[in-house]
Order: sequence, then structure tokens, then C-alpha cells
Amino acid sequence: MTNDPQQIALRVERAVRTAARAGNRLLASGTALVLVEHEGAREALLVALARMGVRAVSAGSPADFVFVDGGAVAHIGEQHAAHASSAAHTLPAVIVGLDGSVASPRGEDPAARITWAERGMPATAVLARELARGMVAGAEAHTDTKPRVAVSLVLEPKTAAFTRTLAEAGCEVAVFSAVSETDPVIARELADDGRVAVFAPHEPVTEAEARTVDAQHAAGILDWAPDYLIDDGSHLIRLAHTERPAALKRLRGAAEETTSGVRPLREMAAAGELRIPVIAVNDARTKTGFDNLIGTGQSCVFAIADLLDTATYRGVRGTRWAVIGYGPVGVGTARFAAALGAGVTVVEHDPVRALAALHDGFEARAMSEAIAEADVVVSATGVWHTITEAHFALIRPGTAVAVAGGIDDELALDSLRASGWTDTPASTTPGVDEWRAPGADRGPIVLAWGGGVNYTTSEGNPIEVMDLSFATQLAALARLMREHPAPGVHALSAEEERAVARAALTTRGASADPDPEQLRAGGAAQPWRVHRYRAQAE
Repeated sequence: MTNDPQQIALRVERAVRTAARAGNRLLASGTALVLVEHEGAREALLVALARMGVRAVSAGSPADFVFVDGGAVAHIGEQHAAHASSAAHTLPAVIVGLDGSVASPRGEDPAARITWAERGMPATAVLARELARGMVAGAEAHTDTKPRVAVSLVLEPKTAAFTRTLAEAGCEVAVFSAVSETDPVIARELADDGRVAVFAPHEPVTEAEARTVDAQHAAGILDWAPDYLIDDGSHLIRLAHTERPAALKRLRGAAEETTSGVRPLREMAAAGELRIPVIAVNDARTKTGFDNLIGTGQSCVFAIADLLDTATYRGVRGTRWAVIGYGPVGVGTARFAAALGAGVTVVEHDPVRALAALHDGFEARAMSEAIAEADVVVSATGVWHTITEAHFALIRPGTAVAVAGGIDDELALDSLRASGWTDTPASTTPGVDEWRAPGADRGPIVLAWGGGVNYTTSEGNPIEVMDLSFATQLAALARLMREHPAPGVHALSAEEERAVARAALTTRGASADPDPEQLRAGGAAQPWRVHRYRAQAE
């Protein structure tokens, strides 16, 4: 193997990305066995993995990932891999070689991919069993029909597994997904299974037809008359309030998955227009602190690198990334890009967050400065037209522009097109397009057609982190069924968050320290009468 640091870094980056992609796995909280002989590569790999929250283990210990110099397939069945699947509801090891080889136990047909996702989501299974017990004991048991639950999420193997889990818990289930967010092979497999009604394309749909197909499917799932709704971006909630009010006659409540979806719901509630209770699942610590921060950070950085990885690609190491927005998604994006060796500049309107970025080791600059110097620009705001036409004019030709997380038109591509900008494929890889201003010979490279890069061109967030998100959704659904709260936006309680976290810890073979038997009232460190500056001892 070469001793060139740039080439070593590139091999390590590709191996790490392959490990995550091979099973749609989360690196953070995972374990890795590194059996790489080349000293420079081994050290570079250990450093990158540690920065991403991966714990190194020794031979003979269970491992989620095994890294070898080469010939990954030859290592299947060896002791380090054989022990990795000993616990129920855990996924066996993925073996990756620095020569580009990989051995993943996940099958590639749609049924195998859904089953793999089910196996990798044990906390969801625990919360589903609790939901089923609650339905048997609670108000849902006194109805003649099963509760009808509509799910609006990106439709890929994890969502398919989640909807089947809901069906097995005793719910009638339907799923909606937009054309741009649907794997049609998975949609067809789920529909053929018969347990879930699927309002999503089963075959590829042209760009010209997508808007019509999405509108028909969105209206269809609301006309299906759900009792409860798990929404993404609050699009179906808003559609019910504006164009399909008949759905509100039966809809008892909803749970919202995203930051960009909670924002308009709070506006509706403040204006007195929100007619149903909605639990802001996105705001739960077991969602935002893992899905947004770690899952989206990993999946977006890796998806960007996957799209840019061509014969001339030199890797993330040494490049300059501008991350726009330093909320949880921006923090995670910056963290994973830096773990692979990028220099990161953060753009943030909130001076407190900008100061936090500086203390995390990143630059904090104005938008005009950051994007003009960047090799990669990532919008992580969830705000319409974050990167405007004027901003695009400042971005150097060849600079990649992507959206992490994302809403419609977070990049102002509609304005670019209206002003005469044109786009042409810049690679044989779909979703890599050069946008040129009128009369320009070159321009920026827009990834994933301006959509969320991780779910538009990849499999979205990793299985383990979606296990937490889905478990949190189930906790919200149980609350809606149990308490029937008043219309408005509601938060999960700290105890509901802890219940989800405890389930996740248990299924991962870990635990939290039990609460002390004697807790001070209000959590005080000592009785309030006991303090430092008393004049007399009692």
C-alpha cells in the first residue's frame, strides 16, 4: 500500500463510507475491529472512527464493523465475525477491505432489505409491544375496528419495516411517500405483502408526472380516513386543514417528525387554526439528539462524498466545507466532514450558535465569505431559499452544493431557472448537475437535484438511528391514544423520552445508572437550609 498520506486518507474514507453503506448502518455507538497491517492506514482509520463515535474492540469481541487490508470475503466466518450476531435483534458484522472489497450479510432483494431493517430496530419492536398492550387495556379496545394509522415518511426499507411493525401491533396502516422520496421496488414489495396500504409509486415516475401522482396519493391517504397520522414536514396535516377538511372529522391526532414541519404547526396553533393535537416528536431528545445530529450528519456527508467520488476524486481530506446553519443537522454535518479531514466554516445568523461553532473548532464567517472559498457548500437550515441566486453567483465553478435534511426549494433553483441558468449532467452518476449562469462556461455543481442529499440519492439515515426515531414516534402515538390531548402542539414528557432511551440501551447491551433512592426535592444538591455562609451552625 502507498505511504502517501492523501491516498491513505482516501482509502480510509472509502472504507468507512462502504461500511456504512453496505448495511445502511450507523457508525456512532458501534464497535469496530481493525485488522489492518499497514501502520499509517491503521492509525488513520482508528482516528477517523474515534471522531465518529466508534469504539475499537480487540479480536474475539463482538464487532459491528471489521476492517481488513483486503479480500473482505475471505474473512467471513472467522471468529471476530461469528460472534457479532450473538444477541437477538442485532445485525451481524460488515467486513470491509481497504482494497475496496466488502462482505455484507444483507441481501439485496427488497424482502431481504426490509427484514434486515426490522432486525436492526429492536427498540421500535419494544415500543410496539407496549403500544399493543396499551391498545388492549385502553380506549382503543372498546372500538369495533382497529385504529387506523397513516404514515408519511420517506419510503425505503426502514419505513417499510416500521409500517409492518405497526400492523403487527394491531393497527390498520397506510403509508404515503412522494415520488422523489420513494424506492418503488420497496413500495411494490410492501404492497404485495398486503399488511399495509401503499400510497406511493410502485414503478418509476417521470418528472413531468410526479406532481400529479404525489397530489393523488396525498389526497388518497387522507381519504383513507386515518385516526392518527405520523407526518413528515406536516404536509399532510396542512393539506387536511386547507383542502381536505373531511379528514379532520376522524383524525384524532398526529405526530410530526421534522423541524421544518413543527415550525408551521406552531404558527397554526398561535393563530388558532390547528384543529387537532400534534406531538412534536422532532423536539424529543431521543429524536433530535440522534436522528438530526448524528444520523443526518453521517448520511449527508457520506452521500455527498459518494456522489463526488469519481476517478479524479481526491477525498474529503484537505477540502473546505461551508455549512450553512448550526442547528443539530449543521452540527452533525460539520462534525462528520471534519472527521474525514475537511476544514469547516460555519455560517449562522444566531451569534450564540456561531460562537458554539468556533468553540467546536470551526471557522464562523458571513455567508458571502464562506461560500466564496468553499469546495463544498451544505445548506442545513430547513429554510426556503437559504442559498439564493445572488449566493450562487458567488460560488466558484466546480464547487458542490447540497442540502442536508431539507425542504422544497431550500436552494433557489427555481429562481436560477427563471433567470436563464441551465443545468446539465456533470457526471455519469445521477444527481450531479452543473448549473451555469447565462453566458458562463462553468458553474457550481448541484447535488441530488437540490433535494435532501441523504434520502434522495441514498438510503437515508442509518437503521440504528431510525430505530430511535420510530420508537419515539410510537411513544407519541401511545400518548395520543391514551390521553386524547386538546388541539395544539404538545411535547413528549421527559419520562417518555427516558422510556425510549432505556429500551434502546437495553437492546444494545448497555444501561443507565439507576436513580438514587433518596432524591432531593426539585433535584437540589442539598437541603436548602444547608449553605456555605451561615453565621451559626445549627
